[in-house]
Amino acid sequence: MKGLSGKIIRAASSLMLPVDEKRVGECKRCGACCMFLFKCPFLKFENHGSNKSMCTIHGLRPPQCRKYPRTEWEKAHEPCGYDFVKEQTI
Repeated sequence: MKGLSGKIIRAASSLMLPVDEKRVGECKRCGACCMFLFKCPFLKFENHGSNKSMCTIHGLRPPQCRKYPRTEWEKAHEPCGYDFVKEQTI
């Protein structure tokens, strides 16, 4: 899901809905999710130019940040350290 409408839906759904149980992986600290449509004012990069990002309010970040990507449908960028396990059919 792309664009401003997707960002609004992700913010609203993150308040009520859990993270999909099929989500696997971990954050790569690339910062791409924090720069989607506009750069988050709390996003900083280590060592001025490093590709490792950090959130200056990490412990207080809102649910849409904590849970991103909550579902495969919400995953709006690549690369992302998170993925979703596909159900195997026999």
